[in-house]
Amino acid sequence: MEVSPPRGKSRPPLPSASIVDSLPPEILEKIVSHLPLRDAVRTSAISRAWRRLWESAPGLALEWDWGADTDPAVAGAVLARCSAPVRSFCFDLLVESFWRSDDWVPLLAAKGVQILKLNFSGGAGIDIHYMDASIFSCRGLTCLHLSGGCEIPAAPSGLAGFPKLTCLSLRKVGFPDNGVRGLEALIAESPLLEVLRLGELWFTQDGGEYDHSFEQWTIQAPNLRILSITSYYYYGWQIEELPSIKEVEITSSDYPTGYDFVKLITRFARVKELSLKCRSCRVAILRKLK
Repeated sequence: MEVSPPRGKSRPPLPSASIVDSLPPEILEKIVSHLPLRDAVRTSAISRAWRRLWESAPGLALEWDWGADTDPAVAGAVLARCSAPVRSFCFDLLVESFWRSDDWVPLLAAKGVQILKLNFSGGAGIDIHYMDASIFSCRGLTCLHLSGGCEIPAAPSGLAGFPKLTCLSLRKVGFPDNGVRGLEALIAESPLLEVLRLGELWFTQDGGEYDHSFEQWTIQAPNLRILSITSYYYYGWQIEELPSIKEVEITSSDYPTGYDFVKLITRFARVKELSLKCRSCRVAILRKLK
């Protein structure tokens, strides 16, 4: 029920459209940049002053819900019309549209994208998408999430990591060119990394054969707080000093014979939450810890 104002007092009038339109353009752009994408574009209908305002609003979030069946051509058109820096870009690509990511990523790099989330839905076998190396040009990234059927190429010289990255999530992603060394360099050359999630990755040898005999490599991330690894195969990772680590979850079924679980757990002595799941190695772990 609406409550009437006290007698003798009236409600302050709502600002008219002309008053709002009289605000400086940079204020209007800031207002638009905080809106969800659909609402930001809809502001074009407010008045002449708002008609193309969303296109120049800095820090706009270009995010489409995964599974929303959005036409990727629409996403590309929206991205092309943005003339200001873009805060984030999130899209779920179907197999027939995987190629569009190679058009989007260079544009996003030029617009200083900070958060990039791409899901390559349904990718398997020949449908796996080999990403363009322009992904390493996104130097402003603070969060990178890739999932589904995609492969990360070898990085150009001096660009293996991301200087501002704090969160890296890779699920069902491959490293066909330089195997585990490519992943090692990606992590090591992202010095601000705080959250690392790796799930069901694959690596290939020369000729395209899957590599299950991994050489050892080290997770080097001095600021890492959260680590999650999920994989059937143990792909050679080693833990050295992670002074900031707080939460660890590792699930793998295929550790090599004689794996040093005592050393592994010792590395996580300071964590607050530790989950170590190894279905085929439980007895071996218990024996080592006696």
